Amino acid sequence: MVKQKQFYESVGKRIGWDFSVLNSRIIVKNKKWDFYQEVAKFLKKNGKLLDIGAGSGEKLFKLPIICNKVIGIDNSKSMINKANENLINAKISNVEFKLADSNKLPFKDEEFDTVSCRHSPFNLREIYRVLKKKGIFITQQVGERDKQNIKGIFGRGQSYKKREGSLINKYSAEARKLGFKIVRKSHYCATEYYKYNDLIFLLENTPIIPRFNIHKDCKFVRDISKKHNTKYGIKTNSCRYILVLQKQ
Repeated sequence: MVKQKQFYESVGKRIGWDFSVLNSRIIVKNKKWDFYQEVAKFLKKNGKLLDIGAGSGEKLFKLPIICNKVIGIDNSKSMINKANENLINAKISNVEFKLADSNKLPFKDEEFDTVSCRHSPFNLREIYRVLKKKGIFITQQVGERDKQNIKGIFGRGQSYKKREGSLINKYSAEARKLGFKIVRKSHYCATEYYKYNDLIFLLENTPIIPRFNIHKDCKFVRDISKKHNTKYGIKTNSCRYILVLQKQ
């Protein structure tokens, strides 16, 4: 956990978890949803949203026009610093960022109408506590078979060799025990195409391949390019699942 936090701190200082430039260059086929568009469907006009793992915050800036108050938290100081810089530039008054641990949320019971979490750890018991009755928790997480061909060449990776669906099934079972109603449980596996340098950028700034080092791992990257290069770019996959829960 310490090494993981150090990794996110370093990414926060470098890019602030902003992949907008990269995302504008990759080709994606069969992506079934945009997470924050899904979040927007569950926001109330005068409601309050908590976003867990907000990173540098850019994804949240379109949501305040829908709801009254947005609070983003992250346990990385560098991410929160970057989020607050971005907030000043965005000139939005009803968004706030806090340094906080998702295992011990610094909020009152039943304070939020909606809680969201994208690609970040969360504590369902704490989320249940801070949600209002009939409130919604919506999360998107990375599927176990994400970037499977890349992990196969490296022989290691995030959730490598874990059974597909094991994490979402674990969260679903825990949610039922706590008293949540499962509103939606879906997944997709899209196809992605990367330019060579963009793939390196992705691997350097995400936990897909732990301890990735371009100098030590250049052989693997060359192998990936050789085996999976197409006219569109280097082919891989993106697996995501979404879980929507309602507090009863």
